[in-house]
Amino acid sequence: MKNTHTAAQSASNAIPPRRTRPPRLDWTAIAPSVAQLRRQGCSTRETARRLGLNIKTLEAHLRRHRIRHAIPMDRPDQVRRTCLNCDTAFVADGRFLRLCPDCRAMFS
Repeated sequence: MKNTHTAAQSASNAIPPRRTRPPRLDWTAIAPSVAQLRRQGCSTRETARRLGLNIKTLEAHLRRHRIRHAIPMDRPDQVRRTCLNCDTAFVADGRFLRLCPDCRAMFS
């Protein structure tokens, strides 16, 4: 009988967990800027750099809210890439292309 009483008493005294500090970033203010930069075709790294965020923080936010890549692909053989030269996002026609069309034209 004592065990039942203790369990019922501890359940009534349970305090719901609460945050001890406010969140570090106000995502309601940052989200429109993130969406705009991704619509322009910026990669996640470039978006984080322009907004002054940590890349892992931005990746975690996008993953948590299930926000996918900004650039849609038309065919299944296309691959999303980040240019090795200028660090912009682009859709490559093959898996071995690592430079965006502008950088490829500049180096050829």
